[in-house]
Amino acid sequence: MTLNDDELDDALAELTTPSGPEAYHRAFGVLLHSENPAAVCAALDDYQHQEALTRFGGGNPLEPFADEVLFVARDLLSRPAEPRTHASALNVMRNLAEHEDADLIADALDGATDPDVLETGLSAASAALMGEPEPNRRLLAMLMDFVLDETRDVDERCHALSALDDVYTPDVDDVLVRASESAELDLQISAALRLSMPGRVRTHRERVERLVASWPEDAGRDTSVVREQLTGFHSLHWTDAEPADPELRAAHRELMFPAGDEACLQAFLTLLRSDDTVAVGIALDHYEHWKGLCAVLADETSAERHLPEVLARAREVLRQPPSPAELSPECGAGANHVSALNLIGARHATPSDADLVVDLLTRAATDRVLDKTIWMAYGVLDKAEAKDQRVVDALSDLLSGPWPRFSSVKEQAIRVLADSLGPQADDVLLRLVRGDDARAQAHAAYYLVGTGGLDRHRDLLVEVAESWRERSPARPWGSDVVKLVLGSLHSAYWEPLRLADPDLHRAHRELRVPTSEEAYHRALRTLLDSGDQVAVGIGLDHWWHPNGIENHFGEEARKAETPLVLDRVREALRQPPSPAELTPETGVGANRLSALTALRELGALRATGADEAALLADVLERAASDGIRWCALETVSSLFENMEEADPRLVEALGNIACDPDVRLDDRLDAIRALDASPGFNAVPELVRVTGCPEMEIQAAAAWGLRYEEIFDEHRGLLERLSANWPAEDAPWDVERVRDLLEPAVEQPGSSRTQAQ
Repeated sequence: MTLNDDELDDALAELTTPSGPEAYHRAFGVLLHSENPAAVCAALDDYQHQEALTRFGGGNPLEPFADEVLFVARDLLSRPAEPRTHASALNVMRNLAEHEDADLIADALDGATDPDVLETGLSAASAALMGEPEPNRRLLAMLMDFVLDETRDVDERCHALSALDDVYTPDVDDVLVRASESAELDLQISAALRLSMPGRVRTHRERVERLVASWPEDAGRDTSVVREQLTGFHSLHWTDAEPADPELRAAHRELMFPAGDEACLQAFLTLLRSDDTVAVGIALDHYEHWKGLCAVLADETSAERHLPEVLARAREVLRQPPSPAELSPECGAGANHVSALNLIGARHATPSDADLVVDLLTRAATDRVLDKTIWMAYGVLDKAEAKDQRVVDALSDLLSGPWPRFSSVKEQAIRVLADSLGPQADDVLLRLVRGDDARAQAHAAYYLVGTGGLDRHRDLLVEVAESWRERSPARPWGSDVVKLVLGSLHSAYWEPLRLADPDLHRAHRELRVPTSEEAYHRALRTLLDSGDQVAVGIGLDHWWHPNGIENHFGEEARKAETPLVLDRVREALRQPPSPAELTPETGVGANRLSALTALRELGALRATGADEAALLADVLERAASDGIRWCALETVSSLFENMEEADPRLVEALGNIACDPDVRLDDRLDAIRALDASPGFNAVPELVRVTGCPEMEIQAAAAWGLRYEEIFDEHRGLLERLSANWPAEDAPWDVERVRDLLEPAVEQPGSSRTQAQ
């Protein structure tokens, strides 16, 4: 595909900042099939970038192009070596390479010296060898040579070693042994890591144990993995127990370090079918846990054909009495039940397990058994069209039983009932909400809200949430239940204050959880007309905040309250700052902050004028805190938007801030930037005055404000004198910008100040 530069630039821009799925896919295809090597590489790199992001969840949006990407990558590798294109092609082959690509990858690695080609090529080699019963001999030999080549960087040799992870042949084992004898500690550890894997550890245990004993304590993270693999996976719930019979102990050892899949499965079945409680529990643990059978079997699916027998054995165990605590001291009483329940869980439970579940819920030996039984109950209820009332009642009894005030048992029972029954769990959850256990209240309220219970039981949920005083006593799944019930916005500056007047409190509640637009407007006016400083501040916050009136009812609803809001802003700015004791979290002047932020939004709506500018100037000059001054500075620009000429009083206030050495430097610079952006020319004398400050950063920022063509020549001499006093090297950016203005060869910048505004 022949494309001009503009078309390629447009496609690259779309790849960098996608405007939508269709345009993104179209741009990717354009680049992938272009005749420009750099464009093709950009497409391949983007594909691999998207593929890498899948490890955080989600899919690759470019997955539909996988076959085309692999075709293009193969084409690039078939051409003469060029590091940039080969690196990009090999990079996508990390995930896409197939067995037939082994020779192409070997060609690319042969004689390669570019670090990117080597790094991506070794990863691609691993993909090409994965799962191949007859690995490509040429590529395999090349990788083994890499490992043993002492002239290569040790990181390259370790990377080549990792590319052999899925290859189990005698010559690879020999290379691992030779690498383990290397003087390079990193290579030695990398080899030992592979020699201690289940398929090899029986043969090489003695060698690996000698190596481990020789390593320093701080030899790296992989050494702990080697030690763990040498130990093997004993079990999950029987770590301090062993079967009584020597034959069963031998089977357990075989299960931990199998000679092969057949021997492993035979050992597993020997344990599973025995009459030894410990042996059966160990077998169940090995079937369920990711470090058990699935970790040691070359063919993980070979265990699946035994699942019916395993499940039947687990259910048989659940019908037996709980094992005594002394049989498994670490797990405690009922370890046999824990192993069986852990295996069945919610995934394998069926409605026919209801009898078992009800029995276990009423006679569980320990909290651990009870917790596992609750999850099995989840599966029983979730898969049943008609919920078994006996299971529901047994779970409900746990919420009122002789348990601690709140426990994980209650937490899980609440979740299972709510998730399985939906609104049908209301009665149980409402009992908890009406109870006196605050954590149980929070969990029950969370699940009620999740099933639409806020509409069904609003008054009760709001009453309980308000009793928590803005502090949720528990956070199910990290959620703030107060905000779920009462709305995310209490206020911006007045949280967690509660309005004492019942009418004002009800109005505040309406703003947080509106029942209708009419009621919302009525509540907002009630607060704004109340004369109560806190209520007015909360009302202003709900007017300007993104989660306030506009979020609920749109921009027009907010505009309708503009005249009243403007009056209250003026009043608040004329009042003294509210005391810090009133709002400890915000500090002094919460009333000023609410009013200033509302004023900024009023300016954006072009609802402000000279009166507001004078009030803002007064706040700037008498700011009670850095936070108030910053908020006022942020508000200035929105007022300037409504003026043809900057208000002189406001300009003077900004100049005073810029010159005040007791004000934070950042605030002084913000004041100068506000002067620079002010409409008209009233700010020019103040900018000149500010250049007289001793601080170089202040001088330079003010000098930059004199850059416009109408005023630049008049002040060139001033700028030249300032520049002469500034350091020649390591000067701030603003200094360099001003000096660039003074260069004769540079065209005068900025055009007109009027045009810039």
